[in-house]
Amino acid sequence: MTGTRTVLDLENKTSAQRQGLLSQLVVPRPIAMISTLDANGSLNVAPYSYYMPVCGEPPTIAVTIGGRREADSGPKDTWANIERTGEFVVNVTGHLMADQIEVAAREYPTGTSEADVTGWTSVPSQLVAPPSLKESPAHLECRVLEVIDRGDMTTPFAGYHLVLAEVVCIVASDGVLSDTGRIDPTRVSPVGRMGFPQFVLADENTLFEQERIAYADLPEVRAAAER
Repeated sequence: MTGTRTVLDLENKTSAQRQGLLSQLVVPRPIAMISTLDANGSLNVAPYSYYMPVCGEPPTIAVTIGGRREADSGPKDTWANIERTGEFVVNVTGHLMADQIEVAAREYPTGTSEADVTGWTSVPSQLVAPPSLKESPAHLECRVLEVIDRGDMTTPFAGYHLVLAEVVCIVASDGVLSDTGRIDPTRVSPVGRMGFPQFVLADENTLFEQERIAYADLPEVRAAAER
């Protein structure tokens, strides 16, 4: 992209505005629809798009959870449940869940089951206590490895918990598997988060492929090596 450039001054912006800039530029982001259990056994479900894979040994993901609710000074329900139990499920947010993402994102009173509000169906997980969501094409069952706290937990958007968790089990719908048993991304149809209030759907019509050629296999490199 060519043309003039504008410096976006971060120093004079609020925490929410700074996070907004990051959210509008680090896109698209996969959405972890996290399910947890509260102290009374009620299912809590909430979307988190500050989420990423970390490594394969042990299989680890990272998710950022804000330090407090926006409506009051209490902790987010997802964090309170994870802190208490050390377990959660990342439900991959596929196209069948797209219409209810913002419904699940509301700050309901503690104890409300977002699955009931959205109409999503809970199913037992394999190795962790929190249930998974039937509408999701795949579930990552997680146990916390480490939590890194940063910032001011008393101010919205200013403090956060960075949760590193081991994926102890993956359950995938047969419909997203290829004939060789691998995950077929064209069948997952995941929803990505753009800048508020926009989302993007990745399906076979929007994907493109590029061949990966090792440096040593580049024609000019091979030719030079053969001289």
